[in-house]
Amino acid sequence: MSAKSKKKSAKSAKLSAEALELVAETFRALSDGGRLALLQELKEGELTVGELVEATGMGQASVSKHLKTMFEAELLSRRKEGVKVFYSVKDELVFSLCRLVCGKLDDEQRGRAEIDFSI
Repeated sequence: MSAKSKKKSAKSAKLSAEALELVAETFRALSDGGRLALLQELKEGELTVGELVEATGMGQASVSKHLKTMFEAELLSRRKEGVKVFYSVKDELVFSLCRLVCGKLDDEQRGRAEIDFSI
């Protein structure tokens, strides 16, 4: 297959409905400011629910709900140690996606308001 054919084939490849739904699920899990705040805290390493409550100022029920959503979307890992549950980011690639979006927003905001979009 020629390079031109490969390029055309890759360009015309489309995801199945099932694959698109999985992609949408990931974006839904990232579509909340509270969940992004939790990811920002987890960037430094694993934390317990209590530590995340303290770091973000969110209520325990809210933090638990957000963590469950991100865990089910396979963005987070969790482990139990006694009565404590520790959460961590499952794949650092999520931060690459955040950097792309934050970079776009930062570029758009230059010359307007001073907002730091770095996570």
